[in-house]
Amino acid sequence: MTSQANNPQVEENYYQILEVPKTASLVEIRDAYEGKLEETQLDAFAAYSLFPEDETEETLLNFSQAFVTLANPVARAKYDDELQQGMVSAEMQPVTEKEHLTKIKKLYSKKSVREKTKTVPPAKKRPEKEEAGKEKEIKKSVAREISAESQEERRDHYHTLAVKNELAEENLEDFYSTFRTHGGKLSYNGTVLQQIRKIKSVTLEELAQITCIRVTYLQAIEDENFSKFTSEIYLKGYLLCYVEALQLPKEQVLTDYILLYKNSF
Repeated sequence: MTSQANNPQVEENYYQILEVPKTASLVEIRDAYEGKLEETQLDAFAAYSLFPEDETEETLLNFSQAFVTLANPVARAKYDDELQQGMVSAEMQPVTEKEHLTKIKKLYSKKSVREKTKTVPPAKKRPEKEEAGKEKEIKKSVAREISAESQEERRDHYHTLAVKNELAEENLEDFYSTFRTHGGKLSYNGTVLQQIRKIKSVTLEELAQITCIRVTYLQAIEDENFSKFTSEIYLKGYLLCYVEALQLPKEQVLTDYILLYKNSF
């Protein structure tokens, strides 16, 4: 990972990107990330006729990279050290919006963004009141579980995952070679992602602990149950966390999987 602290062209560090203090808890970081997914969705809908999709993609990648780094206690400790060595303070460094978001906010007030999004139907129908209430309770439950975990326990989770990723390299190569042997091209769909996860001996529950993404969403990714995601933004955000945890080729997985999502309509 390239340190933002040592890159003069980067004006925001990961804490500022998610708008959380450097002392933020894991739950606060997770909640901030989900809030940023919501903001990105609103901005994308509001500027859909004015702004190219790749800039929305860049914004999403920034948020996701910040989240997966700060949610990992090992990576976060290393990142904090880099900030310290680079003489960068999360509290003192000026917070500057990305250029494309600044343009959007100048064109649209919060009210106009909401009004604009009303004319653009969401990718999938949102849950009914009862389902929404159930989902809210699940969120509270997961938040309690995350809060109860110590930093040491989370470090152990990541170390265990790192070992599993390393030990599975040979078996994973055999899995890939079966496609090459038969002249086929590997496409990352839900079934392939599930097979890779199982080759690495990682359960959905373990993956949920690592990514802080609820099991229901991880399962939906593997089942290609796109109705669980209110938009492509949410799907990409959670998929990026899945990919990062299992150390899969980010660009190829996103390209293959999102194509499935778009073709499902």
